[in-house]
Amino acid sequence: MGNKRDNIAELVSKMPMAVVVALFAMGIFLGDRVEVPIWLYVAVMTLLLCGAFVVKGWLRMAGIAAVVLFLGAALHTTSFRGDIPYNQPVNMLLKVEQMSAVRDGYTSTEATIVESEADLLRGCKVVVWGDSLVRFSTNDRLQICTPVRAFRAERERYAKLMHTRGFVGSVSVSGRGTYGYIPAEGGSLHDFATRRLQEALGESAGRSVVLAMTVGERGELTSELRQGYARAGASHLLAVSGLHVGVVFLVVNILLVPLAMLRYGNVVRSLVAIVLVWLYVAMCGMSPSAVRAAVMFSFLQYSIGSLRRYDSVNILATTAFVMLMCNTRLLFDISFELSFLAVAGIVLWGVPLYRLLTTRYRVVNSLTAVMCVGVASTLATMPLVASTFSVVSLVGVAINPIVILLANIIIACGAVAVAVPAVAPLAGWAAELQNRVVEIAAGWPYSHIDYQLSEGAMWGVYAVMAVATALFFVVRGKK
Repeated sequence: MGNKRDNIAELVSKMPMAVVVALFAMGIFLGDRVEVPIWLYVAVMTLLLCGAFVVKGWLRMAGIAAVVLFLGAALHTTSFRGDIPYNQPVNMLLKVEQMSAVRDGYTSTEATIVESEADLLRGCKVVVWGDSLVRFSTNDRLQICTPVRAFRAERERYAKLMHTRGFVGSVSVSGRGTYGYIPAEGGSLHDFATRRLQEALGESAGRSVVLAMTVGERGELTSELRQGYARAGASHLLAVSGLHVGVVFLVVNILLVPLAMLRYGNVVRSLVAIVLVWLYVAMCGMSPSAVRAAVMFSFLQYSIGSLRRYDSVNILATTAFVMLMCNTRLLFDISFELSFLAVAGIVLWGVPLYRLLTTRYRVVNSLTAVMCVGVASTLATMPLVASTFSVVSLVGVAINPIVILLANIIIACGAVAVAVPAVAPLAGWAAELQNRVVEIAAGWPYSHIDYQLSEGAMWGVYAVMAVATALFFVVRGKK
């Protein structure tokens, strides 16, 4: 029993930031569920800190842990915006975050409120609905006077999902004369990459998927295609997130393996990989989810360059801790949760699995790495997807090796096609094949179950995963 306790203590000492970020996140949940005055949190933390200087041993550690927990609760308490002024005409300047998607007789897009006469609305995100004639591109700006409307109560699941993504409501526009329109300047890398891919792909059947996965433009995706990917458990492929940045991260590291043979080769490889990851994120329009994933993978790249065993976990936890310190509401942002879980799955499960399956054949190892990244990130995000989107895919893991391999081809060839258009047909072909695989999987009678995993059950699943992962590291440490 003593040896197990010692092994756990040693594991915690090597990954202290994992414990810190877990306590801080628990504090944020506490602050979100229990309404306590900020002065009371400050008073309790002051007493605990004073006590930590007096006592020693486990009592001191318990006091410091409690301070971290209450710090999360206190910071989250100060982040409350107050009551959003719904249904009141407000002058606003909106920045469009993605190309308009055409649906049944109307269009929709997402925007951030850059300026507003209502202070509480500044920095908030809204869904912008319009008639079929209203089309917007990424980085367009709209000067408008209109009310922000709350999501409809009868669509509770949709409203909850949008709130977890940071949206406060929706606005409606119709006709160019009802708002001031400031088109995007068109000089960004994202705009350039989008135009190049559209020209290179022409009328390819896989064009919409290549654009969505490579530069984050989802406006051309049809509702039927979205539904098919959702039923097959592959909807995460259509929105640039930690998985996509991870694919770029993985492909670049595989291609740059020969540099490791040179003096300071690991340093050069890490620097080049970080630059290319951020170039990809810039191509995607610097969406918040992609930026967060790039930050995580940049620090992960540093840990690889340092060749230290536990750096990856510590650095991932430190990155999440800093992000949550800056904005505690990120903990409830579905894109942040998916990005963090995907990267954590790769670090904690994907890397050990890859090491277990490594052979002496480089080509096989490269394919194995791709599979391990896909399986680990999919399993890590599956409970959250089941809880948030109310879909449990029974074929998602089964088709995962195929679609992840195709996703690597789509993203890699799509990114290269921006500079070398001749490569674009390969990306289009891979996208068409991926669509076909998804279509077949979604058509199976029992491809998915419409079931919403309760929040408590979701946390129970993640608790089991965390305990199993910790036990794995303890056992491996003993060996």
